[in-house]
Amino acid sequence: MVLTRKEMAKAPINNILKWLAVADMFVMLEYIPYTSYQYIYMEPGEKDLSYGWAVYLLVHMHFTQILHTISIGLTVMLAVWRYVAISQMLPSLFHRHPNEGCANFLLAHSREAILFPFIISPILCLPTYFVFQVRETHDVDTVDHEALYHVYFDADSVLYRFNFWIHSVIIKLLPCSALTVISVVLMNVLYEASRRRLKLKDYGHANKYATQLCLNDTRSKRPPRCDRRNDRTTLLLVAVLVLFLVTEFPQGLLGLLSGMMEKCFFAHCYPPFGELMDLLALINAAVGFVLYGLMSKQFRTTFRSLFFKRHFGSTEMTRLTRVTTTCV
Repeated sequence: MVLTRKEMAKAPINNILKWLAVADMFVMLEYIPYTSYQYIYMEPGEKDLSYGWAVYLLVHMHFTQILHTISIGLTVMLAVWRYVAISQMLPSLFHRHPNEGCANFLLAHSREAILFPFIISPILCLPTYFVFQVRETHDVDTVDHEALYHVYFDADSVLYRFNFWIHSVIIKLLPCSALTVISVVLMNVLYEASRRRLKLKDYGHANKYATQLCLNDTRSKRPPRCDRRNDRTTLLLVAVLVLFLVTEFPQGLLGLLSGMMEKCFFAHCYPPFGELMDLLALINAAVGFVLYGLMSKQFRTTFRSLFFKRHFGSTEMTRLTRVTTTCV
C-alpha cells in the first residue's frame, strides 16, 4: 500500500520492493490454509490421503516454489540496483568511472527487469512439475481396498537428479554467491567513503577555523548525517545478507546433497528439516521487506501520512519526492 503511492512509485528501486512485497505476501497467504488444515483441523498423527488433499499439496508445493524463486530473483536484482545507484553517487570510490550507458539502460528498462524474474522462475521450476505427481495406492487392510493418494516422485529417474541440481545450484547457491559478492563490495565502498570523509574533516580542522570547528564537534555528539545514513545502509546490507544466507544456503545445500546421494538422503534426511526450511522462508518473506522499508525515510514518511495523519508533512513530502531515494 505504501509503495503504490504516486510519490513512491517514481523510484525504480521502490517498484522492485513493491513486487517483492507482492510475491512474499502471496507466499505467506498461501501457507495459511495449508497450516490451518495440517496442524489445527487434523488430529495429531492423522494423515489425509484423499485425492483432493494430494492435489492441493502438489499445487501448494509448485505455487510456493515459483513465488519464492521470484522473490529470490527480485532480491538479487535489488542488490544490483543498489550497486548501480551507489556507483553513481560515489564514482571516485570505484576503480573506474561508472558506465553511464549501463545505468541509463537499467533505468530505461526497469519494468522489463522486474518482469524477468516472473518469466524465468516458472521455467526454472519446470522439471519439478514432472518429477512430483499424485499416485494412487490401495489399502489391503480394508475390505473394499480403499484408494489412497499421495505425492510421489521417482528417485531413480534422471529428471529427478537434474531437478535437484537446478534447484540447489541455480535457484539457491548461485543467488547466495551473487548477493554475497555485491553486498561485500558495497560495504567496502561505504566504509571507504566514511574513511575519506574523516580525512577531509581532519584536513578542515587545520585551517583558521579549527578552533570553532572543534568546539562545534565537541558540542554535537551525533555523527554527521551522511555517516549515519551510511551506517544504516551498511547495517541493512548486513541484515539482508545474513537473513538471506540463513534462509537459502541450507536449502541449497540440502538440495545439492539430495541430487548427489539421491533417494537415500532425500527420503531419510531431508524431511526432518522440511518444516524448519518452510519456517525460515516465511521469516525471510516477513522480515526482509520490513528491513527494506524501515531503512528508507521516504517510506516511513509515506507510511505515517497514509495510516496516521491524512495531512501529514506536505512540505516534507514535497521535498522528499524530488530526490530518488536509492540508499536502500
